[in-house]
Amino acid sequence: MDDAPRSELIATSWTSAGDVRPGRGGGVSPVPIDDRITAVATSGYQGIGLGADDLQQVERTIGFAALRDRIRAAGLRHVEVEFLDAWWIDGPRRRESDAVRDGLLRAAAALGARHVKVGCGAFGDPREHGRLRRELRLLADRAADAGTRIALEPGAGSALDLTGEAIPLVAELDHPALGLMLDPWHLVRAGLPYDQALDGLPARSIAAVELSDGAAACEGTLFDDTFDRRLPPGEGDFDVPAFVAAVRRAGFDGPWGVEVMSEDTRRRPVQDVLGMCARAARACL
Repeated sequence: MDDAPRSELIATSWTSAGDVRPGRGGGVSPVPIDDRITAVATSGYQGIGLGADDLQQVERTIGFAALRDRIRAAGLRHVEVEFLDAWWIDGPRRRESDAVRDGLLRAAAALGARHVKVGCGAFGDPREHGRLRRELRLLADRAADAGTRIALEPGAGSALDLTGEAIPLVAELDHPALGLMLDPWHLVRAGLPYDQALDGLPARSIAAVELSDGAAACEGTLFDDTFDRRLPPGEGDFDVPAFVAAVRRAGFDGPWGVEVMSEDTRRRPVQDVLGMCARAARACL
């Protein structure tokens, strides 16, 4: 518990987004951006995450410079932006991905974002090593030019396996603007014990960490379970304190993202959800 006062929290995008769900009905939060910033800042967080759809709306309206000023005025020190996927896939998905990438990097540069959250495709996507390596290096180079870092998240059910592909790929590239995003949700759902997954992982390979919790067994599809049934850290079966301990043993000392999204939290006032999740995360830290 001695570490708790020094542990900073980021309210990730979906934790503060209110009644909106990834992959259903668009990704723009119904919560006005100023209200969102205030709710995050007054609920015990030191950082805020925002999604690509919200950032597109900001760019069309108040602009990134105004958003940066409002975030700083609220006392928030950390910004993360998300979510890029299909960054190595050909065809229509890649064209859409490139447009999202450019918008996220513009936002990251203007907001001083610490990282851009990047996915690893869907199960069954092609994963030829040379292409992955080449495209990920180019992506990391672009992130470096924007003054930010890629946080690669190999989610459960994605194309890239964490221990078999994502960790070796990040280690092989050894790029200063590239690291992994770790979340107990994906480790548990992939059946990976924390110590086994993180054993020998150097701190420089960890770009960001998120906290979430859930039931021991997946309910329904993995996609629906991921977006509809997450719990605040410490309120499920994941042993989040053990995950925290494993990440700390690996040398991570950055801010901790809190990613909780569920049918239950979408029905509640955002301020209440943010406060509940911050208290739960601090108890685990």
